[in-house]
Amino acid sequence: MIYTQILFTLFVLFAVSRALLRFKEGKISVLALIGWVVLWLWVEIIIWIPGVTTHIAKILGIGRGADLLIYGSIITLFYLIFRIYVKLEDIERQITQLARKTALQNISTPKKIKRKK
Repeated sequence: MIYTQILFTLFVLFAVSRALLRFKEGKISVLALIGWVVLWLWVEIIIWIPGVTTHIAKILGIGRGADLLIYGSIITLFYLIFRIYVKLEDIERQITQLARKTALQNISTPKKIKRKK
């Protein structure tokens, strides 16, 4: 078990380093960085003290800690999918507005055609 815990801890450190790198690059906000670090700290706690999930699950009326993790993961994934959907709709709307604006700017008056007699 200890080798698995060490391997997962190394992955958590890698994930936190990626979040810090994205923050330094300005690709994520401070709030997002805090969210990711908190998430990975919870993962680290669960890795080293697996019984904590069972204790929390019993408090919430869920049978096993593993069930709690699965329910929480599904809820989190649905929320993230919703956020991606909203962001995608916003980007699509912005592209449509930009395309309309560009099209209107590129309209030229039609040239008169000279007819030969």
